Amino acid sequence: MSDQKQTNKKQQQKKKSTGGSNVPENLKGMTKEERRQYYQKLHGQKGKPQNKKQSKQQKKPKQQQNTGGSNVPENLKGMTKEERRQYYQKLREQQNPKQQNKKQSKQQKKPKQQQNTGGSNVPEHLKGMTKEERRQYYQKMREQQNPKQQQNSGGSNVPENLKGMTKGERRKYYQKLREISGEGQESVIQNKKKTQKKQAQKPKKMTKEERKKYYEQLNKQKQQQKKTWNRNYQQGTQKEQKSQNDNQKQTKHTTEMEIQKNQTKPKKTQQLSDPRVRTLTSITSHISSFKRPTTKELGVEFSESVIHPLTIELSLKFSSGRIGGTTGRCIALLNLFKILIMEVTVRARFSEDVVKMLNHNIEYLIKHRQFSYTMFSVIRTVKEWVSRVDSLEIKDAKNKMCSQIDEFLRKHIYDAEEEITEIAWKKIKPGDVILVYANSRVIEKILQKAHENKIPFRVIVVDSRPMNEGKKLLKKLDNYGIKCTFCELNAISYIIKEVTKVFIGVAVILSNGSAVGRIGTAIVAMIAKSSRVPVIVCCPSFKLSKKVQLDSLVSNEHGDPQKVLTTKNSKSVKIQNLPSDMDVVCLLWDVTPINFISLVITEYGLLPPTSMQVLIREFKDF
Repeated sequence: MSDQKQTNKKQQQKKKSTGGSNVPENLKGMTKEERRQYYQKLHGQKGKPQNKKQSKQQKKPKQQQNTGGSNVPENLKGMTKEERRQYYQKLREQQNPKQQNKKQSKQQKKPKQQQNTGGSNVPEHLKGMTKEERRQYYQKMREQQNPKQQQNSGGSNVPENLKGMTKGERRKYYQKLREISGEGQESVIQNKKKTQKKQAQKPKKMTKEERKKYYEQLNKQKQQQKKTWNRNYQQGTQKEQKSQNDNQKQTKHTTEMEIQKNQTKPKKTQQLSDPRVRTLTSITSHISSFKRPTTKELGVEFSESVIHPLTIELSLKFSSGRIGGTTGRCIALLNLFKILIMEVTVRARFSEDVVKMLNHNIEYLIKHRQFSYTMFSVIRTVKEWVSRVDSLEIKDAKNKMCSQIDEFLRKHIYDAEEEITEIAWKKIKPGDVILVYANSRVIEKILQKAHENKIPFRVIVVDSRPMNEGKKLLKKLDNYGIKCTFCELNAISYIIKEVTKVFIGVAVILSNGSAVGRIGTAIVAMIAKSSRVPVIVCCPSFKLSKKVQLDSLVSNEHGDPQKVLTTKNSKSVKIQNLPSDMDVVCLLWDVTPINFISLVITEYGLLPPTSMQVLIREFKDF
């Protein structure tokens, strides 16, 4: 073991002495310290630096000073950079000495120009001056030209004879004039009064006792004002009650039959005198009330030939409800326009005479029943067509107007309804139970088309008073052979459990996605939404409107209130016999919000209710 340790020590000593493969052979037997001393002696003999870094730093600047790189010519390699730069400057001066002199002259002239010239706008005789010197020069020139105007002119409002005076001199001048005319004394008196008022208005310093008295007087005045207000309010209410009683006495009928009826009647209840109570009639007072046309109202002077007899007939049909629904009324109105345009007599200009005649007839129709949004849009389009036909002859213009109206009826009503039916009947699947509310032309065609394709389904017709339009639809579907069940609106929450889909026809679809339909559609849609039944609205594109309506009280229509009071089983009550504090409200339309509608079907396809605004902007061409 000792022999092995000695051999290992010898090998380690050899490694220390050799120094590796990079050490030259003549130094392999030396240690590091011996080699270092050897190299120091060699460097000391040759006069070289001990460190390599110092030697490199000393050698490099010599090369840079002398050689200058490969681009330097041979005759300049021994020079430094500064010597070469001076050499090149001398050569340039010898070749073109004028260019270098220009640069020196510019550098010397620029600061002087900035101080003296002031730019190109300064005149030549002032270029040598500074800004302050020029400003002082211009001031002296102005003072020489008009020295008194700046002090005494007073502006353009001063007369010419007083322009040379100061303000004080002008004031004295005007005072003398007033004294001469006699107005000076009055003005002095008025000025004194003004000063006295100002002094009186100034608040005086008050003591604590004076302030207490002041506040006590204010409190007394307030209490007196409250008492007077209460008295006036009581007197006003008493006057209102007296006036109401007087009106009731005056409205009693004078005939003997009515006097006997009034004796048998119960006593009328007193009206509410409190003005803070708001009734439903005050909320709906802005809506036009229903007026049944009488023979006196229908009396028209036909000698003027302004209102056509067909308009009178149409107004009776609109008001009585024989022509109901927006599509039916639009079709009847457009057919009336065709007759009016063909029979108009042109005196001055075609467009003016036609528009006048249309306006008179439209006003007469609106008196008896209010128009819907779609009817107003149709009237607007017809008037636009009339304004574009002035260049043609009268016969050609009439024929063109009638052809445009026929095309509108065909494209936007008849063809649109057929396209909607072809899209919508495919949504009805075998075994479906479909709920329908009131009466609609489009929904009738959809159900008929589905029955013709032999799809087994059942229909639930929901109806409500006072219009009872669902009974008309029920008779038509029964004639087609469709299985139907009839239900009133108050039982819809019980029957909605069987329903799979709800189809609704509406009068107008607004730009915010909500729909205006027969009153009760909002209740149907709300109950269907709560029970997770899809609500599908079928509507052609001509019923789209740019308007927005958040509730049914913004714009609506009153129906005949007598229909609310009449029933078949019980005796009908006349409105005249009602108590004085009872009012009958019969609204015809309501608004179903966008949240209750799941799908809208138009002639352009199936669309969500949120895209109605895009459809109005892109595809509505009238």
